[in-house]
This record gives sequence, structure tokens and C-alpha cells, in this order.
Amino acid sequence: MLYRDVAVLEAVMFVLEKRIFDLIIYPFQLFFLGSSQIYWLYLLGAVLIAIVIYVYVKKWQEDVTFLQYILPKEVYTHPSSVTQYKYFFAIALFEIVFVEPIAIYLDNIADITNKALTEITNITAPWAISNAHIWHNLIFTLFIGLLADFANFFYHYLSHKNQTLWQFHKVHHSAEVITPLTVYRTHPVELLVGIIIITTATGLGTGIWSYLFGTEIKRLLVCGVSLDLFIFYLAGYNLRHSHIWLAYPKWVSHIFISPAQHQIHHSVDPKHYDKNFGYIFGIWDWIFGSLYIPTSYEKLNFGLANGESNLFNSVSNIFLQPFKSILQQIKQINQTTV
Repeated sequence: MLYRDVAVLEAVMFVLEKRIFDLIIYPFQLFFLGSSQIYWLYLLGAVLIAIVIYVYVKKWQEDVTFLQYILPKEVYTHPSSVTQYKYFFAIALFEIVFVEPIAIYLDNIADITNKALTEITNITAPWAISNAHIWHNLIFTLFIGLLADFANFFYHYLSHKNQTLWQFHKVHHSAEVITPLTVYRTHPVELLVGIIIITTATGLGTGIWSYLFGTEIKRLLVCGVSLDLFIFYLAGYNLRHSHIWLAYPKWVSHIFISPAQHQIHHSVDPKHYDKNFGYIFGIWDWIFGSLYIPTSYEKLNFGLANGESNLFNSVSNIFLQPFKSILQQIKQINQTTV
């Protein structure tokens, strides 16, 4: 019995040690996971585009080397960036411990939706496709991509308009310089709410689609992500959180959000407030009147107005400041109602 207890304890310790090791290396694994925005291939895509911009534009305008152009010291050694490097490890651990299990759980929404519609109508897959071709999968991939992108736009819009959500979204906008790691400058509460909204929307859409057309149709995946996201990430996604200006022609900017348009979204200039909420597509901003298309290069300053970025100058402040602000709001409301 004693030997059995020892063996069980050793097995438990082995699992715990492996789990701890997995948690420690996870932030570094993000550079080698296709589902990560900072996957090495996506970063390489951004670098290749930056080379083209440097050769055909910057090389003749400014006397800087390519290394100085792509990795300016004033950006990557800025105190805001240093704080972000530290915070990256904290939020990456939060993501693997809390967000991934929730996302897996919410994936069941598709099955629940399919079964509910089947029970309500007593019909199973009225337009079932038994031999799905690649174009069936492509249409489904685009449908879910559009649905996910609109859900992302909707939540992003809410996070600016709702005062409680804005306190958490401020974390992302508190970056005074932006780098590819700025995508991880997200408060855990915003991360959870965002993943719930987006995954719920795509789960409902997938469930409705599978109810109508059957389960033969699948999303097209590349490197573990849907085809639309893979192309988006590869085509210079990481430039959107960078100092490198890349604007699309006006007609393209009505359809797709350029890196320059997202940089404008981070600008502290009042004329840029609440503009360009879109992730991939600019059509949502176009429809709802929040689209801003630059006509030429604009020099931008990032962060929060009135020096508020200083409230997010450490990892602990990034976690706690939104709660402090919300408590302050509650106190002010109570004082005005007394």
C-alpha cells in the first residue's frame, strides 16, 4: 500500500512539474504557433513588407540604416515597451490557464445550436451537402470569417462606448509606443469578454450552417488557423502595431483596414477618436460611419490623453488600474445621488 501511495504521489508530482514547465515555456511557444499573431512566419511577412517600404520610400527620405528603420531604439527601449515586455509573460500565462479552456467550452455552442434547431423543426440538414467541394469549404470559411470580424468590430465598438468596458480597454490604448507585442497589451477582463462574444457569435453561425447544410463542410485551415486569418496575418498584420506607415489606396481602405488606419485608431489626436474599429474589414466602419482614411502620411502620437498613460506604467497597475477607476466612478455616482 505504501509503495502504491508513493507511486501515485510521484505521478501527481510529474504531472504538476510538466504543467508548470508548459506554463513557463508557453510565452516563448507563441512565436512558433500558427494560431498566434506573433508567429515567426507572420513576423517575417511584416519584415519583408518593411524592406520594400524602406527600399522604395524611406531609404531616399531619411539617412537611416534598415536596422535603425525597423528597430528604432526610441521605440523598443521606451519605458512603455519595457513594461509591455514584462506584461507579455503575465497575460500569456493567463491566456493558457483561463482563456483556452473557455474557448474550448464555448465551441460546443455550434453543436447545441444545431441540435436545438433540429429538435424545434424536426428537420435534419434540409439542404445537406454530402460531397463537399473545396468551394463549399471556402464559402463557409468566408462566412465564419465575416461573422467573427463583425463580432470583433461590435465588441471593439462597445469597449469604447461603454464606460465600464472602456476602463479595461484603456490598457490597450495606454501604450505610448506600439510594437507587435502591443497586441498582448490587453486586460484579462477584456480578453475574457471578447473571447466569449466572438466565440459565441461564430459558434451560433457554425451551428446554423451545419443545421442547414450538414457537417461535411469544414473551414479551410492553414497552420492551425482559418485561411482568411492566415492571409491577413501573413500580409503585414504586425505592421498595424508598429511605427511603420503602410496605407492602402482609398478604395481598398473601404474594404480592408490598413496598418496605418489601425495606428490612427491609437492616435491621441481628437480627430482620430473612435475611428477604425475594424480588425480585418473596413466595411463595418464604413457602414457605421467610423471609417477614417488618411490621404497622406500623418505623424501620430500614441497613448491616452491628459497623461493617463502614466497610470498604466507597471504590470501591477495594468491589472489593477481599471478596477480602481470603476470604483471611483461608483463613488462619484453614489455621491451625486445622496
